[in-house]
Amino acid sequence: MDLAIRRFGRPAREMVGVYQTAASDGAPRARFLLCRPLGQEAVRTAAIYRVVGERLARERCESLRFDYHGTGDSPGQEEDQSLSGWLDDTLAAHEQLQDHGDEVPVIWFGMGLGATLALRAALRARKPPAQLVLWEPVLDGPTYVRQLMEGHQRELVRMFRVPWDRLLDSGKAVEPDLPGDILGFQVGPSLADELQALRDVQVAPALRRGVRVLCAVPAEQRGHFADLENHPEFRMHNIGQITDWMSSQAMGTAIVPPDLLRAVLSTLD
Repeated sequence: MDLAIRRFGRPAREMVGVYQTAASDGAPRARFLLCRPLGQEAVRTAAIYRVVGERLARERCESLRFDYHGTGDSPGQEEDQSLSGWLDDTLAAHEQLQDHGDEVPVIWFGMGLGATLALRAALRARKPPAQLVLWEPVLDGPTYVRQLMEGHQRELVRMFRVPWDRLLDSGKAVEPDLPGDILGFQVGPSLADELQALRDVQVAPALRRGVRVLCAVPAEQRGHFADLENHPEFRMHNIGQITDWMSSQAMGTAIVPPDLLRAVLSTLD
């Protein structure tokens, strides 16, 4: 298998990605676009994306994992980013997998906000992906924003070993707010507004485009998809062990959840 650094996208919106080829010769079974989540969640799931790419290569698949403009190794300013811009980035990355002139299926995998972006981008793709694997997609923006705020507070409390109210009184911390710095990443006004406006994420429009969808969520979120559980192109997966990817403690999670790999590989059956 080979790894290649790719630069792609418009000159004003360049991105950097890692393209991983199959471990054996011949036409690949599939090509995977690996869509990353936001901020610290992207940092703390980086090992998962690397392992998924390596496993897919052994299964004779190619993959592209990339950083949205203004994130990771891609150029651009964090505070200038937006969900709409990252949606365009996802579509540009998808084009990298479709420029081969063959009929190899393209499958998208995303975690967290990356899954939500993938679902939305699939509705705009000129030729949509054959399948989506959505791992813990963000279903409600205000809830997600609250989790970011709470995660920011927990990390500072853990670092200073002082209760939050005492940190505020001492001046070592301020209440997190958007736009602003959350968990070490700058969230600008456009992204802040779009996150707050994110509501009621729907899978049905993607299914109507002929995209097969596997959605992995905790048991308490299954009700969000109750009207789709009998749809022939929709599958649910219950996540048994939840990891808080906003927490620095997640950095010790070195092993990819086995059910995550099984979910991704099940798209090849």
